[in-house]
Amino acid sequence: MDILFKPSFIKDFNELPAKTKADVRKICMEDFLAAKNLTELKYADLNSIKGFKGYYRVRTGDYRIGFKKEGQFIIFMRVRHRKDIYKFFP
Repeated sequence: MDILFKPSFIKDFNELPAKTKADVRKICMEDFLAAKNLTELKYADLNSIKGFKGYYRVRTGDYRIGFKKEGQFIIFMRVRHRKDIYKFFP
């Protein structure tokens, strides 16, 4: 899988607390790069967004990583606190 980051994701990422940044970095840069498809990811909290085909979220503590799958591409779109993510994503 190829990974792309939207500018909104990078902006959100820069505003995260240090521990959350480390968790998000591990998920995005290690786990997703190592996987050939979404079924290889071993997250109990990897869920599709109902009503939006191809949109998913991963839970990490109180934060959610929102991404979109388009063919072989994973496009990370937002990373926000759980109370805010669904206001901005999808």
